[in-house]
Amino acid sequence: MTALCTALPDHLCLLLVDDHRIFLDGLSLALAPLCPDLQIHTAQNAAEAERCLRQRDFDLILLDLRLPDIAGLDLLQRWQQQGRMTPVAILSGSDSNLDAQAAIAAGALGFIPKSADGDGLRQAVTRVLLGETLPLTIDKPPLTPRQQEILLLLADGLPNKAISRHLGLAEDTIKTHLKALFQELDVHTRTACVSAARQRGWL
Repeated sequence: MTALCTALPDHLCLLLVDDHRIFLDGLSLALAPLCPDLQIHTAQNAAEAERCLRQRDFDLILLDLRLPDIAGLDLLQRWQQQGRMTPVAILSGSDSNLDAQAAIAAGALGFIPKSADGDGLRQAVTRVLLGETLPLTIDKPPLTPRQQEILLLLADGLPNKAISRHLGLAEDTIKTHLKALFQELDVHTRTACVSAARQRGWL
């Protein structure tokens, strides 16, 4: 056992949720040195994860962002609404600060990229288990000041015509800005745009 683990208890029970079996196996091996009596349970989708949670308590859940039956952040928000107190850290193939920001906004205590090596992974997991929220370097929204104004008005439920009147811009200009916002957030509707912006902490 490495020195960084000495503050952890001898017994820990973790739940790893990821739809790739080989990744779960590798993750289990990488986490094995955390403590002498480490129990690891795995789930490959949200339904399996919820079944595990009904059967026992866990010290930490490591949750993938992309699951076959429900998005990881949606699952995390569901657990938050249910009042589930188990700490959750997001494990993701993404190194995006935007994804990290969305994870923290949804209630995760940390965001760990899958590109982390074994030592980095154990260090991150240890810090979350000890009650830390992993520090993040969060980028400001990659939006222009004008786009941020339009996003705020969109969130207020204003139609394009009202936004253009409010900002003194042509309606076509508003549409151009909205198209850029939709592309940035990878959405296709106004409601989804506002929802995605809130998830990322932009609103």
